[in-house]
Amino acid sequence: MSDRGDSAGADGPGSAGTAKGSRGNLTKSADSSATHPHDSKPTTAPAQTAPTPTNDSAPPTNALVYENTYKLKPDKKFQSEPVRRIAEEILQNALKKAKYDPNKVVDLSAKIGNEILAAVKKLEYDRYKIVVDVSIGEFKGQGIRVASRCLWDTTTDTYTSASFKNASLFAVAIIFGCFFE
Repeated sequence: MSDRGDSAGADGPGSAGTAKGSRGNLTKSADSSATHPHDSKPTTAPAQTAPTPTNDSAPPTNALVYENTYKLKPDKKFQSEPVRRIAEEILQNALKKAKYDPNKVVDLSAKIGNEILAAVKKLEYDRYKIVVDVSIGEFKGQGIRVASRCLWDTTTDTYTSASFKNASLFAVAIIFGCFFE
């Protein structure tokens, strides 16, 4: 076992009893010693209780094993313009005949947000976390500004917004696309 806390791998030595974990998980090898990546000393179980690897305990050959890819950049970057057009279309279709009702706007904004989220997910931005924020308010001729702050990687993460207004209400949808490494 290396000092990083990972094991030899699925085809390497000691793989019969090895369970590979993600960041911060325990890694357990065939000799029953468990090491946490942040611990300074491994803890060892007594030798007589250590299980012996057999063919019965080996994982099935057709099992899927997912391992970290360590991708730092996306294959397909989040594109703001197509997402903005989708959001504007959904806002237009959902609110063109709507009148402001304070009892209904909570459910309406959640419904519109879920529709936008489902439509953006169909664009298949792999490894992106999509966040949709929809705000609906009463329109009485006033001006309004909707703002947000985020801490992110400017090379991969971005956002877009769409707005709608009729005689009785306004709506603003902000869609964030954050790359998940």
